[in-house]
Amino acid sequence: GAGVGAGGGRMMGAAAAAAGKAKAGSAIAAGGSDGKQKKPFDSMNNIVANMLLHMTSSSRFEGSLNVDVNEITMNLVPFPRMHYLVSSLTPLYALADVRIPPRKLDQMFTDAFSPEYQLMKADPKHDTYLACALMVRGNVEISDVRRNIDRVKSSLRFAHWNRDGWKTGLCSVPPAGQPHALLCLANNSCVRHTFSNLQSRFMKLYKSKAYKHHFVSEGMEEGRFAESLESLNEIISLYSEVHAAASEPSVAAPRLQIA
Repeated sequence: GAGVGAGGGRMMGAAAAAAGKAKAGSAIAAGGSDGKQKKPFDSMNNIVANMLLHMTSSSRFEGSLNVDVNEITMNLVPFPRMHYLVSSLTPLYALADVRIPPRKLDQMFTDAFSPEYQLMKADPKHDTYLACALMVRGNVEISDVRRNIDRVKSSLRFAHWNRDGWKTGLCSVPPAGQPHALLCLANNSCVRHTFSNLQSRFMKLYKSKAYKHHFVSEGMEEGRFAESLESLNEIISLYSEVHAAASEPSVAAPRLQIA
């Protein structure tokens, strides 16, 4: 569970960012196609629901290469503490807006790695991938997936120890109103920027002891604040080290000399 979501709060916040930065005229920015007044967070909740429907589609429908949640965790979490995933969804729309124009397959693979389609404020192409999963819905062949991976991977930076760290899934049933769709789940060092921002906001409150009494009065030990901050700093450090190592020029290992 932890390896897939990184927490419901982060998922909801990421979807809020996606809904907030939607381009003018898009299905999300328009607030729905039926003209009805939308409730607060409707678009955000719909994006989260849509992402979860895609992630679990292989468990509910047939496909030539189904992937379950356990496989996602197994393939995308190389180290126990580095289990925070970045998700992108294309086409990006709320469930009530299924009549948006379909995207071409090759364009969807390009969109999946662009900042506009991430469900959090991030640009993974400028950071380092530890692993990446592409979960496609619709009438798509594995050859189409491999062709697009070969096309986009030259513009992506992977950790040197996992340059082929791709996981692919094919579900034959497309989402309603679309011929195909793509969910990308990636373990990427760009999450360290989000955590650094979280750390900065936490410290502003913690230094002034704002809201602390709510937690202490409920039985939480005061030392837990410092422990949580230390844990967050360690996670930021882990992802920073992976990114720094990938930025350094790789040195080829000496070949074995046979006399």
